[in-house]
Amino acid sequence: MIELPVEYISKSEEETASIADNFSKEIESGSLIALVGELGSGKTFFVKKLAKILGFDGYVSSPTFTILNIYEGELPIFHFDFYRLKDQVDIENIGFYDLIREDGIFLVEWPEKARSLFPEWYYQITFDILGKDTRNIKIEIIK
Repeated sequence: MIELPVEYISKSEEETASIADNFSKEIESGSLIALVGELGSGKTFFVKKLAKILGFDGYVSSPTFTILNIYEGELPIFHFDFYRLKDQVDIENIGFYDLIREDGIFLVEWPEKARSLFPEWYYQITFDILGKDTRNIKIEIIK
């Protein structure tokens, strides 16, 4: 169990994978994780590692154009990307509010468009690019 909030400086994909492994011990069915960071900051890489840890052995990609990818692991993993959605109405129309009532883990890239639809508390992971291979990764609970 890690004490939150926590910040890491990751200097490699291996270090980011280790952070995902540690974080995986915190989450359970129903967990919503907001992923914040600019394009190329490592959000999808983190999801790939987390999905593998949670038992999904297939291909993981950013759902920028599909809006939602579902990965079947120990629990279903719902990976949303709200980058292309215009507003909360679009998010409601894709069934987000209904889906987050399901069993599973919910990962949301570009969450700022939907925070009012989130549960009363959720995890937020912020990725900041510090250099070519270096990231600041902050994990916190938002209430």
